[in-house]
Amino acid sequence: MMNKLSSIIFKWLLFTTPFLFYSCDSTRVDEQYVDFNDGFWPIDSLAIFDFEIESPKEDYNLYTYIRNTDDYRYQNIYIKYSLIYNNEESQDTIIDNTMSDFQLFEIKSGKPFGEMETSLGNSSTGAIFNHPLLLKKDISFPKEGNYTLQIQHYMRQDSLEGIIGVGYRIEHAL
Repeated sequence: MMNKLSSIIFKWLLFTTPFLFYSCDSTRVDEQYVDFNDGFWPIDSLAIFDFEIESPKEDYNLYTYIRNTDDYRYQNIYIKYSLIYNNEESQDTIIDNTMSDFQLFEIKSGKPFGEMETSLGNSSTGAIFNHPLLLKKDISFPKEGNYTLQIQHYMRQDSLEGIIGVGYRIEHAL
């Protein structure tokens, strides 16, 4: 009986703890995640995030989050992203279209740079790594309104095994 109660409490804490940190973050403007089925990120699968900018004169930091298990076989990942202003009056405007190389693991030791989370069945060892990767620092937006961030992997392999999710975060620059 005690083990079952402990298990329930542990699962409840595991579920609610991220919400506590999420709600206490005053710099966050928006944050979203997309999970991939079966632990594979297909090359033709765009992670698309829509968000609104209300204060274009402020500076922001733009991050992507890569969530992987230890089944991911590479030390780095190439990401191509597009930042688009959704213009209701005319054609959408591409603000930025960039490919970047991010190191997920230390070259010599192979230790991951990201934060380790506890898995509930997504990984053979139980480890999930969450990597916050800075896309743009102190970016300002041309206008208030709706924007779209599209993220795609740009690796040689069509489907990346071990990438279980991608996210983004936009925050006020300090």
